[in-house]
Amino acid sequence: MVCFILISVDDLIQNAMKISIVGEKERASAWEKHVRKLSVVKEVVITSNLQLSDDPNAVLLIDDSSENLQRLLNSIKAGHHTYLISKLPTDLQLLEKVFHASAEANVNVQFSHWPSLSESMNWIHQQVKKPDLLQIKKESVPRNYRIIDVEDFEHDWIDELALVIKWMGGNIHRYEVKPVKLGKIPLGLSITLRYENSTVVSMQYLASSAKERHQRLFSNQYIMADFNVTKQKVRLHKLNDLNRIAIQEKVFDPTDTAEWSVVQFIKSIQLGQPTLFSPYDALLTARAVNKINALILNN
Repeated sequence: MVCFILISVDDLIQNAMKISIVGEKERASAWEKHVRKLSVVKEVVITSNLQLSDDPNAVLLIDDSSENLQRLLNSIKAGHHTYLISKLPTDLQLLEKVFHASAEANVNVQFSHWPSLSESMNWIHQQVKKPDLLQIKKESVPRNYRIIDVEDFEHDWIDELALVIKWMGGNIHRYEVKPVKLGKIPLGLSITLRYENSTVVSMQYLASSAKERHQRLFSNQYIMADFNVTKQKVRLHKLNDLNRIAIQEKVFDPTDTAEWSVVQFIKSIQLGQPTLFSPYDALLTARAVNKINALILNN
């Protein structure tokens, strides 16, 4: 189940920390700007490879390579609290190792799953605490309007699935999966997840649209949040005291998400609390991804 830690920079415990940022220099420098703003940080080191002599209090590992989970595992085994900044990995065997290693080493690990780290989704979660229906629709325009990137296709629907798993957990009673394919080329995907508590999740993704569209809807019998993800605009519908539907609109600025995510990562270390997207969340997501991919192959 979801667990969000809502903390401001001013709330940080004043224990000076040394942070190592591991990765390509240009990307690392961008993250350094976020980290240096924090009063709790006394030193920031940028490096392409983490050395034992660096002895940081925490590590930001920027790595989209196929070896990122192994590097994350090495960092954990060295005793470093680590924030992996990458597309969400789904290698089930390595994620199981990461999950167990982080628990044994008693270190915090956070994944940069941006839907779970965004201020907008945290706000929606506070408003709609127990949704019984989640609907996600996403339509993407191919980069050159002709060729569909299979890797981007998978990343897009897995990102949405991870958001659902983070919120609702991995106790899925039934999967209904239907892909849209021309030959072996994926064009779209329809997923319905039914939970044991009767919650229903409906996801539709189209990778070859003429227009971008991204909408998430969360509802129960008391409240509905209609979220235009592209515009970062939420329309909240709920019954007022006169038993009429009142509508509230709220617009979010996603530009501070990266800095906010670092603050929450550091705070989780200091308070010994779960990170915003943990190895357990990643592991549950990978299990669901494996199940869905198996169903896609059988269609």
